[in-house]
Amino acid sequence: MADDARRDNRAGGPLQCGGVRRSAQELALAGTMSGLCAGCLPEGAPPWLVDHTIAAALRFEVVERGAFSPESPRADREVASVLPGDTIRATPFIVGPEGPIDADAVRPAWFYCGVTSCFGAVVREETRPCEVEPVPPQDTCSLGQDGELRLGALTGFADLSLQPPALFMVAGTPDGPSTAQCLQRLRSDNGETLAQCLLVIKPLPLGPAWRLIVLGAFLGVADAPPLSAIPIEAQTAEPDLSPAVLPFELRLLGTDGALRTATAGPGSTVAVRAGDEVEITAATDPLDAQYFVDTVVAVDGAPSFSSGYELLSASWLFTADVAPEQSEPGVTRWTVPEGARGPIHGYYLLSDQRSLVWAWLRFEVEAP
Repeated sequence: MADDARRDNRAGGPLQCGGVRRSAQELALAGTMSGLCAGCLPEGAPPWLVDHTIAAALRFEVVERGAFSPESPRADREVASVLPGDTIRATPFIVGPEGPIDADAVRPAWFYCGVTSCFGAVVREETRPCEVEPVPPQDTCSLGQDGELRLGALTGFADLSLQPPALFMVAGTPDGPSTAQCLQRLRSDNGETLAQCLLVIKPLPLGPAWRLIVLGAFLGVADAPPLSAIPIEAQTAEPDLSPAVLPFELRLLGTDGALRTATAGPGSTVAVRAGDEVEITAATDPLDAQYFVDTVVAVDGAPSFSSGYELLSASWLFTADVAPEQSEPGVTRWTVPEGARGPIHGYYLLSDQRSLVWAWLRFEVEAP
């Protein structure tokens, strides 16, 4: 199976699988979703090379805050966590060799589900249209191609650990099958390939945890942990905020020894020449490494809180064989290949351990 499948799990991005030739129904009915993903192994391309369409990342944004959600303490940062009562929207970062791909071009299908039951329910077509949905989910529902969901009431805590709520995205690709065809193949018992289909399952980033516990007590949820379990410092910690992508500083050293510098914002086009040594410095805001107090609620309902500071980490993906190197944090060096033609895209992924954001640069190779 490894020879017929591929996995992309780059820089903490979500999983996409392609080329699975076993029956999808057989896999789902056997309860082997984790085995399916484990079988999506690399075919030899380096992990930073984007030589086909992938879903590099997926994020959730709150489009309408519920009554229990915190406001951002910073006007220039978005709250990355979600709570019951919020209306949320999922946005994928789909990229390919020719550049970023607008999700509207592939029109993904979205499903709300428990993280371990998403795949099987969709394969067996055991879904219904989503309405206002409880947390955790009671079954699997379809959002269609909207990607927007209104979360309803908190109904329990045990399943938040055993069956975390998640969104499942199924999408086609511009030069491959459509989303409808991918869904058809997923549900087929004929062993059809899922090559060039994007399959992503990502848990919702629920939190802050202490607000969930307070909400459970307020609603009278039977297995809600006691309020006495919440440490005082948890109530004063900021909610999880998405980090910001700052402008990039570039140094371009030509084959003639001439040095050029530039500052490029996300989405910018930078002119380069074959043989240029490119150095990208991606600065980060130290305040984006937040202090957090968070918890995992055990099956018996006893919460255990931990605290610390987030760690910021970043990586680049490229659409050409440029062999990037990172000699120090935030600094990436690569060389424009001799004979390169057309644009080279660089995709930037920035993580703070709890959320992931992205940007890209377009390097236009000038004619010699």
